[in-house]
Amino acid sequence: MGLRINSFRETSLDCLRGHWPASGLFASKGIWGVRLLWGDGGAGKFAVECAMLREYVLTVGPASADPDCVRQMARVATRFRLNASHLSPERLEWHLALIRDSLAATGRALPVVIDLQGAKVRVGDYPATLVVPGRVELRLSGTSDDPAVVPVPHEAVFTQTAVGDELHLNDRRVVLRVTGHPAPDRLAAETLVAGPLGPGKGLNCPSRVYELPRVTARDAAAIEVGRRFADVEFAVSFLLDGREAALFRPLVGGRRLIAKIERPAAFGALEAIDDAFDELWLCRGDLGAEVPLRDLGPWQNRFVATFPRLRKSRLLAGEVLGSMVHAPLPSRSEIVHLHDIETAGFDGIVLSDETAVGSQVPAVIRFLEDWAVPPRP
Repeated sequence: MGLRINSFRETSLDCLRGHWPASGLFASKGIWGVRLLWGDGGAGKFAVECAMLREYVLTVGPASADPDCVRQMARVATRFRLNASHLSPERLEWHLALIRDSLAATGRALPVVIDLQGAKVRVGDYPATLVVPGRVELRLSGTSDDPAVVPVPHEAVFTQTAVGDELHLNDRRVVLRVTGHPAPDRLAAETLVAGPLGPGKGLNCPSRVYELPRVTARDAAAIEVGRRFADVEFAVSFLLDGREAALFRPLVGGRRLIAKIERPAAFGALEAIDDAFDELWLCRGDLGAEVPLRDLGPWQNRFVATFPRLRKSRLLAGEVLGSMVHAPLPSRSEIVHLHDIETAGFDGIVLSDETAVGSQVPAVIRFLEDWAVPPRP
């Protein structure tokens, strides 16, 4: 298991005697929230690492895409993230230049992770609406100006979906049931959950796996843009088994490659993914659309259970501070959850909507600055 040191202190801990080897060996006991750096079992002296997050990946989006806000975020961010799913190549390049130029005057440069869209079905250019109509038609198309017509530019949806299937859109904020298949390029559906929907939002079917090209043209274009800038990394979405690394490595030109764990199939290949990639992110947003919501906790625990066998850094994403999209302070539940994340052995967190589209970005920054201060012994 890779050693990651945030802060440590020497201490005499009788409770550790007998649990770890005598000296010079590394071990991890997340249940105590400490990691042993070295120990002399005979003398009862140990140097232990406090369980602390060391990585804060903050997403730049409409709410934070200005120089002053980027510089404020850099006070706590260890990396920035850009979501290529919602950015054209031109806008992606603009955002990369914004981050670079905003930090230039400070003398700092932080890595930027381009989060690639991956082989996921998404709706096309759909008019943003807060409530999807009670009945809709899905069409094999890239665009629609009618809220009752959902464009889906993926033929696999229309060839593999059957009447009676449920479709989950926008991370289950919209749930449809297919009621008819009137034409090869059309599906009729009734709305079971009428939430918000906009362009580029994800679509999945719990009973189907829509196979798409592993490296899409959109991802290839985003990689081409990213390679024009220094310190850019790439996150690969919707992995199945880790073999995707062999497809992306030649394209990224030696840049770091991050594995996003958000499909149940990937949990059976975590060690292979760990070997093939430079870092792992557990992404609960899309995973929560793939598995029943009540099972999301056990799936996270399953990921944590593999930590002793994984060598790379592990980060957690998905509404970590979700209430701070609108609230100036996190909920008490979120604060306790952050503590649990640390003691479980996660190395960091990824914030998305909290800093990309939220109304409380300065408050998020202030909270993280306070949280990042090492606790007193």
